[in-house]
Amino acid sequence: MVYLRSPSGTERSNRLWVLDLVRGGTERIAADPGALLGGRGEQLSAQERARRERSREGSAGIVGYATDAAVELAAFALSGRLFTAELRAGTARELPVPGPVLDPRPSPDGRHVAYVARGALRVVGAEGEGDRALAEPESPEVTYGLAEFIAAEEMSRSRGHWWSPDSDRLLVAGADDSPVRRWWIADPANPGQEPVRVAYPAAGTPNAEVRLFLYALDGTRTEVVWDRVRHPYLARVHWSSDGAPLLLVQSRDQRTQLHLAVDPASGATRTVHVDEDADWLELLPGVPAWAPDGRLVRIADEGGARVLAVGDRALTGAQLHVRAVLDIGESDVLISASAGAKARSAAAGAPEIGEIHVYRVNELGTERVSDGAGVHSAVRSGAITVLSSARPDRPGADVRVLRDGKELAKIVSYAATPGLSVRLRLTEGGAQRIPCAVLLPSHYRESDGPLPVLMDPYGGPHGQRVVAAHNAHLASQWFADQGFAVVVADGRGTPGGAPAGGEAGQ
Repeated sequence: MVYLRSPSGTERSNRLWVLDLVRGGTERIAADPGALLGGRGEQLSAQERARRERSREGSAGIVGYATDAAVELAAFALSGRLFTAELRAGTARELPVPGPVLDPRPSPDGRHVAYVARGALRVVGAEGEGDRALAEPESPEVTYGLAEFIAAEEMSRSRGHWWSPDSDRLLVAGADDSPVRRWWIADPANPGQEPVRVAYPAAGTPNAEVRLFLYALDGTRTEVVWDRVRHPYLARVHWSSDGAPLLLVQSRDQRTQLHLAVDPASGATRTVHVDEDADWLELLPGVPAWAPDGRLVRIADEGGARVLAVGDRALTGAQLHVRAVLDIGESDVLISASAGAKARSAAAGAPEIGEIHVYRVNELGTERVSDGAGVHSAVRSGAITVLSSARPDRPGADVRVLRDGKELAKIVSYAATPGLSVRLRLTEGGAQRIPCAVLLPSHYRESDGPLPVLMDPYGGPHGQRVVAAHNAHLASQWFADQGFAVVVADGRGTPGGAPAGGEAGQ
């Protein structure tokens, strides 16, 4: 297992760690940014700073990495330089390539590393040999291999190049920012600096023009063709050994989307499925994708519920509100989901408010993997599942490693204990049963009398605030401890409710 962790709760710089499940669950450091940089501080390019801002990345050191299919080789960027780590040997080194480097990714066979530098998509051998540009920008406004602003900021597509399962080709997104309006942004903390000119596609103004190409390792290029006029948004790209490359493209009003299979030989596409919604089509993690038997896996809005669909069949119903596909196995699909509208209306009181659980789903039914109140997520590969659980009654998160449901190990957290203890009550308010979190002063008693009320909503789509997790409410608890009753309410447009109730962000 490979993961990132900083050495303490007050140190921002992540190291790359390996947990060896074969050798008794022992941990070791695979890459230490301090050692690799010789003790010098990080120097970030303007593109990397913008990328971290869009991804809300607050850490330092190694903030992201990618591996080959066998998880033997990892690649990552530090200070705009390209590094690789041989995970079994525990060694890391720099590859001498042009920079600043963005988003390095090893090929599935571990023989090459693709990365972006100065707008070009480049490939280098895993030993540092044969560095070359596959896709070079035609102008300063063009980039290859990166997600454009709309995809990264609004669609949760943070990457722009994808290796083929056979490691012989890449799908590469090309983005032309020349139609996008320019803005001048000043730094209030440094009034002596000149404002920076940036391309920003404000609502209703022109977006970047996005195209997609298939590149062979010899530089041969084939364009992937679809109706970019009516469906300009490249929202998702999936390429696995289970089928042809799969795209999800959307109309600009995001009311129509096409699932497209790509012919790698010609770049032609065929429509596999079409979704339409009079209001809004939500983009969700992990889909679309192919199942091992070739069926399309997607999350669909059917019968007032958000369900998991495999092929032509919905495998879940109104009891669950599916939020993401976490992994697709040979015999099941691992998902995260909240209690659906049917489950909430049938239960006494307000069940599972703010909770997110992990489930295994197949044609025979649904099995919950996580247990206890909280916000749970998981990653899985084969028989190994890593389950992360944040609870409402204690800080931090527990991370457990499971094999076939049995615990093998725990990943120790070095996070600092917060100076506050959250006094949380999860409930529903009003006839519309709006999910609410109520926080009172730590030492408040009912005999102390009424309290002034502070409302603390997000007020926009996609930002769920009422969650069954301790640390999510620390700021609200601080305000409560100043002598207030704080009410956090999730209104229309917040994830977790039925699509008919406005979950889709209207």
